[in-house]
Amino acid sequence: MPLPGKRGQGLWRGRGTGRWRAPVSRWPAPPLGNVIVTIQYDEIEGLGPDEDDTASRIKNSQYLTSYNWLGGEKSRIIVPGEPPKWTPLPDGPTLRQDSAEYYRDRNAAKYPAHPMEPMVKAILTDKPEFPLTSVDIVGCNNTLGNLLGFVLGQDRPFRMLVEVLGSTVFFIRRENSPTEIYPNNGYGHTFPEAYTTWNAGVGGSQSHQRVMEYEFAGMQCLVRFEADGFLPDLVPDTEGTEGQPVTQDESADPGEALLSIEEISISGVSSATTETALKQLEIARQGQRIPQCAIFDLKTRARSKRNRNTLRQELPRLWLTQTPNFILAHHTAGQFQNIRVQNVQDDVKEWEEAQQPALSRFASLLQMIMAFARGGENGNFEIEHKEGTQVLNLRKQGGVVNGVLSPAVASKWDM
Repeated sequence: MPLPGKRGQGLWRGRGTGRWRAPVSRWPAPPLGNVIVTIQYDEIEGLGPDEDDTASRIKNSQYLTSYNWLGGEKSRIIVPGEPPKWTPLPDGPTLRQDSAEYYRDRNAAKYPAHPMEPMVKAILTDKPEFPLTSVDIVGCNNTLGNLLGFVLGQDRPFRMLVEVLGSTVFFIRRENSPTEIYPNNGYGHTFPEAYTTWNAGVGGSQSHQRVMEYEFAGMQCLVRFEADGFLPDLVPDTEGTEGQPVTQDESADPGEALLSIEEISISGVSSATTETALKQLEIARQGQRIPQCAIFDLKTRARSKRNRNTLRQELPRLWLTQTPNFILAHHTAGQFQNIRVQNVQDDVKEWEEAQQPALSRFASLLQMIMAFARGGENGNFEIEHKEGTQVLNLRKQGGVVNGVLSPAVASKWDM
């Protein structure tokens, strides 16, 4: 039975397709644990009448920190790093379709033992005074976006792990494999590679990860996402500055190795990733803090789909990540002649106002999950949604699952 309401307005649909289709994975899905409890779609009510009427709006949003993943087999990040800058090409060359392998979750691919740890390490490096234990929710645009999509009527299947440290609830993305890759059927990577440039101070970077801090429904949230780039005209000085290397964790026991993951018997990129799971995370202070007002999200579409309202489809994700600029590039057989750069802050705000009933239910859902996680022995579990159902299954974690953070970093919540 389809979900009521907003069918066809899902958060993430296939590239240029009218309906999301699950890609065929080469990896088997991790085993499912037993169901602990279920949350029915129609059980999720909005916030109560005694709640502040601004509760289901994002408040006090600010950019907290960021980091870049560097290339190579080692697990290396630079903090705060810097996103690539928008450098459009004047002659509009014809580009080839994506052909390389691109990770669905670079954090898991580069640091599979604890994919959320680089984010926490970046905060400890850049903002050591930040009160980690005061945070209610830590997630990313994928995990929180899937929960939001469920409330909005999206019917995409998903799985995520949930773990509690202190009173902080972590939502951790779970793919079939840490090295799950995107299917190559468009220009979503070759276009930004051609039209953006990494500054010399962050050379060798492969992605820029940002962390936003804000309040939503009385919950302090940290949301990680990968930024596509920044608009240099909105930054007074874009010259990067280099800093001194930082060791993985000066307070950690040097003899403590990272937890290993299951051996992944896939050729190519996965074997290198298995090796990095046993290595420490290398961190250096390098780059420049780029203000959030300059950050953009980018999408490419075929010219035949220029009449579709792509921005409307992307607004939920732009709201979650508080991204103020959007670039939409239409092409004909790889030649991009229609590229629109726009500030979408007003569009995001209007979407937030129009979606207040749904966002109130989203707030209630997060509060339900957070209360269950903090409730005692069920603090670590998995959330699963099957396509075609109106149910979220909260299950015991199945398969091999490491803690969300290594013991040394998790101890920061013991204070």
